Amino acid sequence: MHVPEYVELSDDEVKRRARVLYGKKKYRIFETSWKLWEEKGQGFRIEEQLDQFRARMYDLSEFMKTFKQRLSIYYNAHHNRVSAGSLWKERFKSVLVEESEHTLLTVAAYIDLNPVRAGLVKDPKEYRWSGYAEAVAGSKTMAAGIHKLFNESKISRKEMLAAYRENIYIQGAVRRDASIGKISKPGFNREAVDKVLDEGGELSMMELLHCRVRYFTDGVVIGSKVFVEKSLNKHHGYFSKLRRKRGAKQMKSGDWGGLCAACELRNRIIST
Repeated sequence: MHVPEYVELSDDEVKRRARVLYGKKKYRIFETSWKLWEEKGQGFRIEEQLDQFRARMYDLSEFMKTFKQRLSIYYNAHHNRVSAGSLWKERFKSVLVEESEHTLLTVAAYIDLNPVRAGLVKDPKEYRWSGYAEAVAGSKTMAAGIHKLFNESKISRKEMLAAYRENIYIQGAVRRDASIGKISKPGFNREAVDKVLDEGGELSMMELLHCRVRYFTDGVVIGSKVFVEKSLNKHHGYFSKLRRKRGAKQMKSGDWGGLCAACELRNRIIST
């Protein structure tokens, strides 16, 4: 997700966006309230509500709250879920990612390899609910999304998909023998990884991406050392003075190509 820099919007533009977000029926309720407030000389209440709308436009938590609520309502209605409990297991996690090609490609590969690590597919392109699979199948919209990961704007669609596939493809994906119903080529598990790390060996980028690496959920900020430390200082209200003083921490357990994180993980970097 890309959260744009804050830009002051006119009242008319805020109202237009509110109409799109809430729909015509609910928006008419707002209009009725605004008319009533205006008649009573309480125009300040209109400005307060419009300012609330402005604030939520650049708030990731507000976006996720709305997204999860609406999807839950839709899913429950279409699957007759009444008292089955929460649809979502836990609160979402977010990591601030530098918009450099190396960082974006690394994070994107980690995401597209989720179904491979979970044993759902042998190849990322086989997972039907991923943007990469849609791009391979011919979706121009999905291909355009992947194209944004690359700094080279003149790269062709074919070259771009080939380069991205090289970035995410891992030979060590789990293989299953259909004849015996068992894993014929297991992937990395925690014990195997811990053994390598205990022996002082480092994993390659591809091997690391095949594992579940906690930096991608708990690293808080990921990117170059300069980007991470700039983010720590820019958002100083979210980080302690000690955290800012310690600065960026180089990501461990293998060759990350110079990537750093804001958080030095206390527990295992790699988990099952």
